[in-house]
Amino acid sequence: MNIYFSGSIRGGQQDTELYKELIDYLKQLGTVLTEHIGSKTIDTSISDQEIHDRDLQWVFESDIIVAEVTVPSLGVGYEIGRAIEMNKPIICLYRSINGKSTSAMIRGCSNLKCFEYKNIDDAKLILKEQFKTINMDWKDISYLKEGSPVQTKAHKCLKELNIFDLLKEYNPVLTGTIPLGISTKSSDLDIACRYFDADRFENYLEMHYGRQTNFTVEQKEKAGYWIVVAKFIYQEFKVEIYGALFPVASQNSYRHLQIEHRILELLGDKFKQQVVKLKQEGLKTEPAFAQLLEIEGDPYQQLLKLETATDSEIITMWNA
Repeated sequence: MNIYFSGSIRGGQQDTELYKELIDYLKQLGTVLTEHIGSKTIDTSISDQEIHDRDLQWVFESDIIVAEVTVPSLGVGYEIGRAIEMNKPIICLYRSINGKSTSAMIRGCSNLKCFEYKNIDDAKLILKEQFKTINMDWKDISYLKEGSPVQTKAHKCLKELNIFDLLKEYNPVLTGTIPLGISTKSSDLDIACRYFDADRFENYLEMHYGRQTNFTVEQKEKAGYWIVVAKFIYQEFKVEIYGALFPVASQNSYRHLQIEHRILELLGDKFKQQVVKLKQEGLKTEPAFAQLLEIEGDPYQQLLKLETATDSEIITMWNA
């Protein structure tokens, strides 16, 4: 995993040691592309344009952005903005100093996760909790082989369809309830993908799966962006392959997968059984989670807000 760490270089010299500690911790979780942020020495051997182009390339190559935003910085804000354009997962950390918090433009942005911390140990705990789910390799479906009977059947089905090899360039990930072990008889095999050319993706799906039972494929607008959806039946499974123009890690189905997996891990088998019971009674997955956690409002959107909750906050919601 490539990690882009961002922090104020010129204005945040007093925090250099803190940056270094955060970078050293992040190096245990992946490859940090910007170790120089933790150095007090500013490289003057390259031009401003070279710095811009190099750092923007690193943002593009990164899997996640971690930004320390306590010290206001035009550069950090610019990097966060460009990362949002690229639909990168973003974690922002900040400390309140003299009662002043970080910018509302950061704290109020739904495209990133923002956490206040008091000290380095607090920051490391936040990162540990967030990376627990991030580090789960959902692209590798081998975990299904050792799962429930439904999961083992799903693994066999996906292997026979050769989906993860044929769609490799589209970064396919199995989302939905089957990976979580909370599926019911009506659960689909949901495959999230990223395309760069909608027509090419549609034609590719039709070429490889157009002969499957009840195959359909369409392009349509959803929530302001263009998507491609193919559906068919294979053996006992309904299969839905969904493609969008931005990374799978930023798509709501994948984000729901991550937060629901984290909640199930935290709250245990009793909670899991109650989710399944509600689903068997007719509730969809996100409304079932929301009902059990007493979350009001749109369950699909409100559940995503738990991405920034700590483990203890989630546990408290269930125990309340």
